[in-house]
Amino acid sequence: TPPSRRMSDGTRSSAITATAPASSAIFASAGVTTSMITPPFSIWARPFFVTQVDFFAVLFFAAMARFSHTIRATMADEIRLNDEERGFAAGRVLIPRARPGARGQIASVNVSFPGGVPKRPIARTTIGTLGLAGDGQRSKPPVHGGPSKAVCLYGVEQIGRVNADGHDLYPGALGENLTLSGLDLGGLAAGDTLRIGDAAGGPIIELTEPAAPCKNIATCFSDWRIARVSAKVRPEDTRWYARVLREGPVQSGDPVELLDPAATIAAR
Repeated sequence: TPPSRRMSDGTRSSAITATAPASSAIFASAGVTTSMITPPFSIWARPFFVTQVDFFAVLFFAAMARFSHTIRATMADEIRLNDEERGFAAGRVLIPRARPGARGQIASVNVSFPGGVPKRPIARTTIGTLGLAGDGQRSKPPVHGGPSKAVCLYGVEQIGRVNADGHDLYPGALGENLTLSGLDLGGLAAGDTLRIGDAAGGPIIELTEPAAPCKNIATCFSDWRIARVSAKVRPEDTRWYARVLREGPVQSGDPVELLDPAATIAAR
């Protein structure tokens, strides 16, 4: 029996009885069955469903707002950094490319354990495939250390140029293991190999990549302007990482020689 509804005067209306069959006929004539217009879930579940949708919508828009804020902050940092980089790059110095046979010496051997900066000078140690004996890194590979970043190098010539801009560097301040003098690292490139000490048994290292500056060395710079030693800005004054092709002892005062490619191949 078709349903009826109670009117305001207490009587029941059978209007539904008359309209329901007509509605069914209209749907049937259009090829629409009752199952096609049945809600996919109970009407009693709708408030719960809507509540869930609203909850996830709030989460979504909150996440998008946070993401947008992060992007804007990052872009602002990039603009500031780019302005700073442009200022530094204006003072870039072109260092002549070092030729095989160029020589220098070890001005300082520097280590710290378990890691961190500055590294303190010591008289002598041994260079192994994973770094200097007695040295450590608080950040583990691939950030610091590992075979391709076993040794970090910097130069007295670089320290002089940077300090001339009002900063406060000294051997070991930037965390380098070997501070060189007489052989300007600004004239070297990735793939160059250096022999240290005795020609027959001294260690041989190969430059792998520039070391990117980080906030740990910021106190050495005026206004924490670490971009001064970034390879993107002032490549002549960046630090270098190196891998070890031949292990051996090292001490302050040891000679350093840039090898030619033939000697490099023989050392591998």
